[in-house]
Amino acid sequence: MTPDTPGRVLLVDDEAAFRRLASSWLEGFGHRVVTAGDPEEAAARFAAGEPEVVVLDLVMPPRLVPEAGLDLIPAFAAAPVIVLTAHADHDLALRAVERGAWDFLAKPVEPELLRFAVERALRQARLRRELAELRAGDGAEDLGLVGRSEVMGRLRETVRRLGPTSLPVVVLGPTGTGKELVAAALHRTGPRRSRPFLAVHCGALPGELLESELFGHLKGAFTGAHRDRPGLVEAAHLGTLFLDEIGEMPPLMQVKLLRFLADGSFTPVGGREARHADVRVVAATHRDLEAMVAAGAFREDLYYRLKGFVLRTPPLSERREDVALLAAVFLRRAAPGTRLTPDALDWLTSREWPGNVRELRALVETAGALVGGEWNLVDAASLRFTAGEDTLEAEPPPSADPPQGGLDAAIAALETRMLRDALAETGGNQSEAARRLGISRPGLIKKMARLGLR
Repeated sequence: MTPDTPGRVLLVDDEAAFRRLASSWLEGFGHRVVTAGDPEEAAARFAAGEPEVVVLDLVMPPRLVPEAGLDLIPAFAAAPVIVLTAHADHDLALRAVERGAWDFLAKPVEPELLRFAVERALRQARLRRELAELRAGDGAEDLGLVGRSEVMGRLRETVRRLGPTSLPVVVLGPTGTGKELVAAALHRTGPRRSRPFLAVHCGALPGELLESELFGHLKGAFTGAHRDRPGLVEAAHLGTLFLDEIGEMPPLMQVKLLRFLADGSFTPVGGREARHADVRVVAATHRDLEAMVAAGAFREDLYYRLKGFVLRTPPLSERREDVALLAAVFLRRAAPGTRLTPDALDWLTSREWPGNVRELRALVETAGALVGGEWNLVDAASLRFTAGEDTLEAEPPPSADPPQGGLDAAIAALETRMLRDALAETGGNQSEAARRLGISRPGLIKKMARLGLR
């Protein structure tokens, strides 16, 4: 989904010459254009073609007065409407916005300005559609691996093929890309699904404790060992053991793990007799194991024992089309009933995610917790505030008067009136006013500060 993807545009104008000119511009930009010259034809074209964007002249026959075009706007509510007005007709523009128009341009229109407005509207239309799909539950999780992108589709297909086998698997990928989820999906798609799936972080424990964690210990093996304790290998018998961050495993433990992988035998700490366990091992790391082998930091024989098959989890930058779905899933789990607004979705999809899915999840869940409860919308302002990229003090100093100058003054006046009305109707309850306006409470407070409202 990109703003410059060709779209379907309905152009409504009573001037045949302008319809031909504007159509040629938009078609030159790659869009598919349908035209109409009066309200009846426009309604028929809209119903037949389901356009993504409507470009509408407000002065329409038979009366050739602005009200004719204004009356059409609600009928096109399913698509963003860009209205065309005469120069400096700000009052008419405001009335169009109140009826539901998304943007407006003054005639005569420059080709590049028309192109920019249409492509912004297309992006908005596609965000609306994606939000509707997410709220309807489209794109549900598959194998616990969320995503519609091509790269995630290939990963799921490979998991389905590897799951029924007993091959050891190494999962490589940057931190925060869901390597443990892939390991769990391999377990669920195989014959061991009814047996345990256990995980251990190989870098979280010193070597002695990691050995005890994996292979268990006998009573008296060391100070504090008051009873026999089975390890994860024994507990995972006939199941799957996930070794997270295998690249952090100490050298001595690498030797002991190699023995277990060779014949399934292991010896608990403090024991002398070998035991056996049938365990499928899935390992993962964010490090370059081949480079570590070349540098002598990881045993070559262990690497090839682990490397039955290599799976790679992609960074979020390679699957941007999945950001919206992931965000919606995380928000639904963390704050049921809370929704993302279109501008929030736009902000999320345009952002870089160096921490990958883990960073996205943390941000969305925190934002959901902050704005949940009385109001249930997470907008871009809430996300920026949660990310520490924006604060209430970052706004321009409050002013009792709205900005001066034409369109800015008109928009500020409209915002001021809407905010005052909402606050008056709710008795000053900012949470309820924000809900009625379709924004978050932090977003409302910021707007009030900018417009000098108290």
